[in-house]
Amino acid sequence: MIFKQSTTTGLLALIGVILISVGLVAAQETAIPSPTPAIPTGTPSPVELSCDPTVLMKQQADLAAQLATLKLDTSTDAGQSLDKLFKVGEAYQELALSCGYIPADAATRTVGNDVARILKTLDTVSGDPINGQVLYNGDLGCSGCHLGDAPIAPPTEGTYTRIEEVRLKDPLLAGYTPEQYLVESIVQPAHYLVPNYKNVMINNFGDRLTLQDLADLIAFLESQDS
Repeated sequence: MIFKQSTTTGLLALIGVILISVGLVAAQETAIPSPTPAIPTGTPSPVELSCDPTVLMKQQADLAAQLATLKLDTSTDAGQSLDKLFKVGEAYQELALSCGYIPADAATRTVGNDVARILKTLDTVSGDPINGQVLYNGDLGCSGCHLGDAPIAPPTEGTYTRIEEVRLKDPLLAGYTPEQYLVESIVQPAHYLVPNYKNVMINNFGDRLTLQDLADLIAFLESQDS
C-alpha cells in the first residue's frame, strides 16, 4: 500500500513538473506585443512656418508613401524594415525642424551645424556664463588653443569687442550679427578663417554641444569683455 501510494505521488509530481515546463516554454515562445508608444500631448510652442506649405506637403506625401510599402512579416528582412521605419521617422522630424518647429526638449538636443536653424532656437534658452567657462576650460578643450602667451587661435579676452569692431567689418561677413558669427565659428569653424590663423579647430562641436551648452559658451565669451 505504501509502495502504491508513493508511486502515485511520484507520478503526480512528475506530471506537475511536465505541465509547468510546457507552460514555461509556451510563455517563452509567445511574443508579447510591445505597447504602442504614446504620442505626446499638449500645446506646442507657436512657430512661424519657415517653409513652403506646398513643398512641405509634397515631402510629407513622399515619406508616407515609403511607410505604405513597409512590411514586417516572416517573408521580409525585419532588420531592413525596421531600419527603414527608423530613417523615415528621422526624416519626419527633420522636415518639422526645417519648417520652424521647436521641440520641447530643444535645449538638450545636439545643435548640428545648421546655423540659421540654431539662431532661431537660441533665444529659447538663457546662457549661463559660469557653465560656459567650465565647458570652455574643461572637456571641450577650447582654452588649450585660445589661452596662453602664444595662442594658436584668437585669444579669449576681448572676443565680443573684436567681433563687433573688427570681424564684422570684413565684407565676407556683411550682414552677420555677433551671435551668428560666434555660432558659425563654433559649429562651422572652417567657413571663415581669421586672418593670420590656420584651420586647426575641431569641427564636430555641432554633434557634441546641446543648445544649452552653446548658449552657455556664448554667454561666457560675451563676459570676457567686462
